Amino acid sequence: MAEQVQSILEAMVPPLKDLRDRGLFSPDEIRSIVDRRRRYEYLLQRRAGGSRMGDHLRYIEDEAMLERLRKLRKERVLGEVREERR
Repeated sequence: MAEQVQSILEAMVPPLKDLRDRGLFSPDEIRSIVDRRRRYEYLLQRRAGGSRMGDHLRYIEDEAMLERLRKLRKERVLGEVREERR
């Protein structure tokens, strides 16, 4: 189970690095995102009784909130760039 979760998390590294490099999230925020995703992935991979629908829904809600935050920050950064060009 741990190997599968690690593999899933490793696949997330390039997009997370991109978010950090673009200045949308700080290194501490990226660590927090990875920690939350790790927790959710372990919940979804647990063996005894399998995952629960609520686990999936919470993970989806968390990712949706993260995406909204990403979009807001992207707009802020784009606004700052536009202001600098004026």
